[in-house]
Amino acid sequence: MDAKNILLAVAASTFMSLAAAETVERSSGADPRGDVDISNVSGTVRVIGWERAEVQVTARLGKGVERLDFARDGAHTMIHVVEAKHGSSNGSDLTVHVPRDSELAIHTVSADQSIEEVHGVQRLQSVSGDIRTQVWGGEFEANTVSGEIIAKGQSAANANAAARVHVSSVSGDVEVSNLGEDLDLSTVSGDMKVSAQSLARARIRTTNGSVHLTAALARDARIDGESVNGDLTFTFNGGIDSEFDIKTFNGRIDNCFGPSPKRTSEYGPGNELRFKEGEGHGSIRIKTLNGKVGVCRSQRSSWQRDVEMHRTLLLG
Repeated sequence: MDAKNILLAVAASTFMSLAAAETVERSSGADPRGDVDISNVSGTVRVIGWERAEVQVTARLGKGVERLDFARDGAHTMIHVVEAKHGSSNGSDLTVHVPRDSELAIHTVSADQSIEEVHGVQRLQSVSGDIRTQVWGGEFEANTVSGEIIAKGQSAANANAAARVHVSSVSGDVEVSNLGEDLDLSTVSGDMKVSAQSLARARIRTTNGSVHLTAALARDARIDGESVNGDLTFTFNGGIDSEFDIKTFNGRIDNCFGPSPKRTSEYGPGNELRFKEGEGHGSIRIKTLNGKVGVCRSQRSSWQRDVEMHRTLLLG
């Protein structure tokens, strides 16, 4: 096929795709603190919080979509993209405005999710789509299989929020910052980057992924980190008032606080490190099978941190 015919074929295909797409708009009054349930298979879902007591959706429905269901029942608003029973869709793009204090639930397969200015509870689920959201202090839950999760706390009060935060992924990477003082995070092979203005409780688990945590700790903080093969690097801001209990089987332990790890057996592998900083009101427990562990203060200069904490992690 010559170049002219190729261009004509591409143009025809693009025209047919555009012709097959349908734009649908729906709106309804809504409870300012009601719940909004959104589902979409592929494409995108963008949700924006606003001050109106109204839910408004603009949907570009892709080829292979049967319809958009939109309904309100009391305080509950439902928005579902319904795929045709036979055939597959080329994706639908939803832009949804909701009352700012709504409780939000989104379920997607490969559709990416983007959430802005929604201050209420968020429960987000995806298989391979990415999730990017702002969190304002309400209860937060996000789960993916291979999709990436990026969640950023937006309010100063959020640093001290008592709401539960649960984030999990199988192979997708996770990046969370300033979501509150109580975190429950887990991955299988995805890497995690975690930062917090203050942590009181944190449970961080991975199988093969690496974890980089940077946080200041409450006086009686309880931090638990665990991995099988993943490396765990914890950097602490401000004063430390905790007992440390670190154990590895094959992995090395790199400690910037002073004490050196000890072998757990004269003839076999295994290292452990126990020490106390301050009066030891808090507890930091880190355990790994084959991964490496690094703990350090953030006040040290960057070159000291690189030499003292990452030397072993990077060079083995």
